[in-house]
Amino acid sequence: MLTEMKEFLPGERITRVRNMALVVTGLFLAESVHLADLAKKLPLSGRLASLVNRLRRFLKNADVEVDRFYRPVVQALLGSFEPWQEVRLLPGTTKVGFDHRVLTVSLAYRKRALPLCWSACTGRKGHLQIEEQIRLLRRVRDLLEEMVSEECAVWVMGDSEFGRTRLLRWMRDQGWHYAVRASGQNQIRWKGQWRKLGDIPLQEGQTRKVGPVRFTEKHDYQKARLIMHWAEGEDEPWYLLSDQSVGRSTLRRYEKRMWTEETCGDLKGHGVEVEATNLTCADRIDRLMLGVCWTYVWLLVLGSYVVKRGWRPMVDRKSRRDKSYFRIGGDFIELCFSRGNPLRIRFRPYFRK
Repeated sequence: MLTEMKEFLPGERITRVRNMALVVTGLFLAESVHLADLAKKLPLSGRLASLVNRLRRFLKNADVEVDRFYRPVVQALLGSFEPWQEVRLLPGTTKVGFDHRVLTVSLAYRKRALPLCWSACTGRKGHLQIEEQIRLLRRVRDLLEEMVSEECAVWVMGDSEFGRTRLLRWMRDQGWHYAVRASGQNQIRWKGQWRKLGDIPLQEGQTRKVGPVRFTEKHDYQKARLIMHWAEGEDEPWYLLSDQSVGRSTLRRYEKRMWTEETCGDLKGHGVEVEATNLTCADRIDRLMLGVCWTYVWLLVLGSYVVKRGWRPMVDRKSRRDKSYFRIGGDFIELCFSRGNPLRIRFRPYFRK
């Protein structure tokens, strides 16, 4: 692990690289974010309290700049795109610790979301400030301009938290496309009057396409199109806004937003239980997420690599695939450990056309 970590971070101090490797190793082995649990799994001698303090100092170290340490992962992810491919961004928020949420922008990938960047924000409930959203999306924009061909179309799929008119305007100004959800409490101009979306007739199993709409009486935004869709068996309909013509393709794109929920499950109950951290400082949570995201992308991309190479039956049922790429990656690492086989860290995924 340390040898490959040095290759990914060649300009960093060896002590920081070594501690980064310990965090990633501990997260994988302990499946926990509690530093004491990580320390117990590390292949090091010394008192437990000393090992915990070592990890704590890494999370406190201001010289561990998250964007710089995560850059090799981002370069591998974004370097995988060809000019004809779409870059599909999934913004989302998740609770981490007692009084923080983490705002993340990820890449849609094989029913999961690969984190590109994130920011820990104070607060337990409610929508985050739009300034926080735009600040993070600017970071993503800068990465895309540097690492991805300008010919790649960029799409953003988000829930109603990301359907505010100021954010829609910002995405349009970047030349990005979007398929985002609106709340049933939002208003549009309908048959000469302002009406809540939830008051417009729509039956279960029905889909209605609406042309360019005037969105919200307060902002009167006129650059979006609307599709209303109530899938059979669902409790409520979708109200989706897009800057492009709406139809089945809009619904298929928005369905990918649900992949963020699968990733949250991987990072919580199925993984390291990231929401259980006792950290109370946003900077330290960001550095904890650095280790978590390194580990997550590694396992997920490794899992897809194992499947592509035809090695899946070594860790899964031969007749069908029961496990996610995330779990396949983790189980394959454990198999390599048990057999004494060498491991490679890889972050370059196989994006479908």
